[in-house]
Amino acid sequence: MNINSVPATKSPAKTREKVVMGLQAMDFIQHGTEASLEIVTPLGQKLNFKANFIGFDDQQHIFFTMPKLSKNKYNSFFIEGFNIDIEGIFEHGDGALVCFRTRIAHVIYQPVSILVFPVPQQAKLVLLRNEIRYELCLPGDIQLTNRKLRVVLTDVSSRGCGFSYEAMALDFDVDQRIVLEVRNSMTEDTYALSGKVKNGRTKRGKQTYGMVFNEPGKADCRRLLLTLIYNGTRYVFKNPKNAKHSMDKKNLS
Repeated sequence: MNINSVPATKSPAKTREKVVMGLQAMDFIQHGTEASLEIVTPLGQKLNFKANFIGFDDQQHIFFTMPKLSKNKYNSFFIEGFNIDIEGIFEHGDGALVCFRTRIAHVIYQPVSILVFPVPQQAKLVLLRNEIRYELCLPGDIQLTNRKLRVVLTDVSSRGCGFSYEAMALDFDVDQRIVLEVRNSMTEDTYALSGKVKNGRTKRGKQTYGMVFNEPGKADCRRLLLTLIYNGTRYVFKNPKNAKHSMDKKNLS
């Protein structure tokens, strides 16, 4: 892989945490991403749930989907003015956990159920990775007990990768050992990215997971990276025909 063509580079040293202000914090959560929310009542009672980030407006409002809970919990916890802690994942580049506290501004049940919060004054970013991950969109397979699960390799680094598939399929457990096989249809080469599942969540109707490679997985990942080229948007397999054509032109000149 020609890293000189990479649009973003890793700086030699980074702090693991930093603070961003106001609306800038919203740029670090992708629309449709599932986040973890915790309502804290004035008496210290807590309710944890998952919800999807919808977006924000120019009037400093944040919008989240409403979780499916019992009526009793709605009545006890979803009250305007209660504090709420939110954590979301920023997946691009180095990757970061975005954490901030705000409060419940509005609870809307009709015609669409939506939670509305004020934009926080600041948020904390906690870096999750030691190196940049590069965006991909390569098909792959994970061998299950009785069949293969078709997945998409969404990003990769030398130590791990992300993948996704339709949320209707099964779930993987944290620390579950898997092998994600990626095949280059132009060369028929196969790369076995082996390791353990580290995290998972639902995003835009898909299950998305991160995995960390073991030593054999790292070795096959290095082989895979050598076959990729940046096309202006993401990394794709190099076309060996184009490479041969370029070499022939060079030899004739």
